[in-house]
Amino acid sequence: MSAAARRVRVPETFPRERVVLGELHLLRGRLDGVLDEIGTVLRQPDVDEDGWPRVEEAARLARRALAAAVGAVPPLPTITPVRGLLQVGELRVDPAAGRQWWGDSELELTPLHHRLLAVMAAEPCRVFGKDELAAEVWRRPKRADAVKVSVSRLRRALVAAGAPADRFLISVHGVGWSLTRSF
Repeated sequence: MSAAARRVRVPETFPRERVVLGELHLLRGRLDGVLDEIGTVLRQPDVDEDGWPRVEEAARLARRALAAAVGAVPPLPTITPVRGLLQVGELRVDPAAGRQWWGDSELELTPLHHRLLAVMAAEPCRVFGKDELAAEVWRRPKRADAVKVSVSRLRRALVAAGAPADRFLISVHGVGWSLTRSF
């Protein structure tokens, strides 16, 4: 397993595309660093002029290949609101009515946190990135801090209602959040 793949730890229950995308972004960052180092070496006055054009061309081709691989990852499907009751274990969410329950007790959430919960409950095992949640819940780009704070507040509300902290609103390092790993 490569060093980049070890840094992106995603459980097998999550879509494989997320792992590939995370690994490609890590590799692209490393490749940019290597290209910067090559550029620095090429600008030195005592460089052998015969060998470096080949190195530069190889690096350019590698960067193009990596950019093509990142572009080949299929776009994530758009989330469409589901009419009707969504159920994930003991959690029930009614997107149309703006209500949610854990077991028999109703959770009081703000409309924003309700939309966040409804979006995630529609696909409970999927990992959502910050940008996806911002686009779907806020319907416009939002600072990453706002998404993190909202997820944190929603997690606290679920745990306070009785949801197990280790099974709901799971953070996936470097990727995003999932409502749950299993029902």
